[in-house]
Amino acid sequence: MLRALVTSAFLLLAAVILWMAFVVGTDTSWGTLFLNLGSEIIGIVITVAVVESFLERRRLQNRGRQLAWDTLHAAQTAVWVWQGGPREMETDEVLGVLRAVGANDPLPDFTEGLFLHVGTRSRRLLSNEPQAVAAIPGFMTALEHLARLSAIRDGRIPMPARKVADILEEGTTELARALGQPTERLLASLIRYRDPSLGSQERRHHGGRMGAPPGRDSSSDHDV
Repeated sequence: MLRALVTSAFLLLAAVILWMAFVVGTDTSWGTLFLNLGSEIIGIVITVAVVESFLERRRLQNRGRQLAWDTLHAAQTAVWVWQGGPREMETDEVLGVLRAVGANDPLPDFTEGLFLHVGTRSRRLLSNEPQAVAAIPGFMTALEHLARLSAIRDGRIPMPARKVADILEEGTTELARALGQPTERLLASLIRYRDPSLGSQERRHHGGRMGAPPGRDSSSDHDV
């Protein structure tokens, strides 16, 4: 708003100076001076406006990329708490883990709350940061997918685990495209430490020693 007012003020000043040039006569010394001065001011204003537009676009792109990375990290953390795997996963690993989610994988309240946070945050970004979001191609689509998680507790029955995984997979894929990250799924069998059991989710979320929980795949999943 301030930039627009300043630009308008200088353009008005240039218009007044050019008008004065025609009043006194463009063939006079004062007229020539006013004509050159008015033209110079207009040239400067246009140059500054073009430079400002490029800087503003770069600022929005930087802001958008930072928001996209933050959203991706939030989704990755929630998936790690839910399903396990390496603490720092690449997008291809996240997609592989999500594809392996089973219909009966437990989804406790604290993990559900993480997904609710991801969905609510995505919905707020769409409302509060539209220019920054639009500056990164594909980011808006990713947020629209993830925003569906804001309704994870709205229904009378819990949202099925497979539906949650599908929403996360769609959102993560779009975020990966927007940020230039891998979009091909890694085979879940190649991902170590995956364990969606309730006890393991509690340890990952609340902290504590990551010992091997009882279960068929405990020794192999947690064997370092």
